[in-house]
Amino acid sequence: MAAEQTSGVRGSRLIARFLPAAIRLWLHSQLDHLEGLEFGIDGQDRQLLSGNLPQVTLAANRAAYQGLRVSHARLIARDICLNLGQVLRGKALRLLQPFPVEGQVWLSREDLQASLGAPLLLQGLGDLVARLEPLDPQTLVVLPCLSTVTGIELGHNWLALTWGEPDLRADRLRLETAMVLQDQRWLYLHQPLVSRYADGAWSDPIAMETVAFDLGSETEIDDFVITPDHIQIKGTVRVIPADP
Repeated sequence: MAAEQTSGVRGSRLIARFLPAAIRLWLHSQLDHLEGLEFGIDGQDRQLLSGNLPQVTLAANRAAYQGLRVSHARLIARDICLNLGQVLRGKALRLLQPFPVEGQVWLSREDLQASLGAPLLLQGLGDLVARLEPLDPQTLVVLPCLSTVTGIELGHNWLALTWGEPDLRADRLRLETAMVLQDQRWLYLHQPLVSRYADGAWSDPIAMETVAFDLGSETEIDDFVITPDHIQIKGTVRVIPADP
């Protein structure tokens, strides 16, 4: 595990010693893996002692959440309210109200390849496959089992997924699609194409209907960029506390 760094907290000595350690412990409890963590907490004594954090900045490298890997993350969270009084009495750290988090996340091609079996990614791919429909209703397309996703390729605002065994003699299926962001919360799979590999050759692509995904009312994405090397996402997400 790489060394972690914490910037100074503008508050009492007790809070300066305790709060960063509590937040670090909470972050590690939420993530599968976390390296290179750096964060800073801004606030006055009275605010911090009452559990109100006006701003927290966070940076991390090589993090993983439910199997989904991320190369870099840079985040700023504002107006966080914690049950600090209960924590000082030995209770678990808990969020008390929603708060916004803005920042940037980078996922490399290697991150995505290593994350193909991640529950979060498989859930998203499952939603995708369930909604794919050919432009020509007479076209028969048998979509594969998601447990056999074997590859992902990136281009300029474009990606391709491959299902099937890596054995060249086995049947495989390939989905290629452009990715378009609209209105900060709608992600479109624009003009997707599906091809099947059988008997040593790929079939002609079958055109599918464009699919729109609503990222949710708590999400505002400013940039969603795909290059041959990585995916970069920049925006704001409103974090909703889990039920106690």
